[in-house]
Amino acid sequence: MIKDIRKQYNLIAEKFSKNHNVGENSNDKNRLHFYSFLDFSIKNKTLLDLACGDGLDANNYLNMGATVSGIDVSESMIKIAREKYSNIDFTVGFAEQLPYKDEFFDVVTSKYAIMTSRDMSPVFSEVSRVLKPGGIFIYLVTHPFRQYFEKRSESADYFHQELVTSNILNNTISLKEPTHTFGEYFSAEVLKNFDIIRFEESFDPAAERIDKRVYPGYFIITCKKRI
Repeated sequence: MIKDIRKQYNLIAEKFSKNHNVGENSNDKNRLHFYSFLDFSIKNKTLLDLACGDGLDANNYLNMGATVSGIDVSESMIKIAREKYSNIDFTVGFAEQLPYKDEFFDVVTSKYAIMTSRDMSPVFSEVSRVLKPGGIFIYLVTHPFRQYFEKRSESADYFHQELVTSNILNNTISLKEPTHTFGEYFSAEVLKNFDIIRFEESFDPAAERIDKRVYPGYFIITCKKRI
């Protein structure tokens, strides 16, 4: 699965980088929503942007005063990020096996990323490991309701994990993602390491709207690592 995700994002890297911050096809609305969760100063904080893509967000965090590292599974995304923002430390790597020391970061951020893993438990474990006690993890993911509708079947089973097609940026890019339930995000294993500080779900105007239904396209969570 990791190899499939890497291949998928390598193939769309250039197109994604050109479109995700431009005009009506952009992720600007959910990006601004995500930034509103940074309702505290990150100046002089160590921050990891998990699945950093082309580095746009990492650069914005740098401009906010953070000491930033970015990691992404896609070599092509990291190549673009390094070319655009040479003053940031970008690394090719997996969220399930982060190449950083224990309790190294004050903040970890991630947008539309951790749900690409079939099993997110190792991701949450690794984020907890690299965060300092009391550190903050803010992530945005595809909403389970949206993934349920993306199964595109009257007999769809919410609880059964399957790969679905997710059309993003006004149908300019199609991705394959494994579906997840809310229970995976709020499992006892996750809550053992994190306290939920803030949760919001929202309609995503840049995502495909199936059968003209109105439903949340993503949700954002702020978690605090337990001391």
